[in-house]
Amino acid sequence: MALNNYSAIGIVRNGRFMMLVSEQRVEGWFRLTTVPPGAAEPPESGEIPLGEYEGSAIFVRGIAEGPWLFAAAVVEKAGRILTVVVQVMFAEPVDPRLHEKLRFRR
Repeated sequence: MALNNYSAIGIVRNGRFMMLVSEQRVEGWFRLTTVPPGAAEPPESGEIPLGEYEGSAIFVRGIAEGPWLFAAAVVEKAGRILTVVVQVMFAEPVDPRLHEKLRFRR
């Protein structure tokens, strides 16, 4: 089955994806699953663990329905600097630990 996956950018917090901007024009908290919408199996069976992305901005593709992003894939994880840029652009609180890591040393 061919699916039209939409692009989205957001931040991972507490193992969930906070969608900040998307082609679908939706925002909010989502869980990601590889299961396509309307499939017989529950979305939990294909849930994508987001622990490795905690605190980072990520670029994803998927279809937002309810609390799930179906047929989802994480396309790219932003580095520290780009994560701060995304947070500032969308007025998200910047993790204070990032400030310490980004300080330039002489």
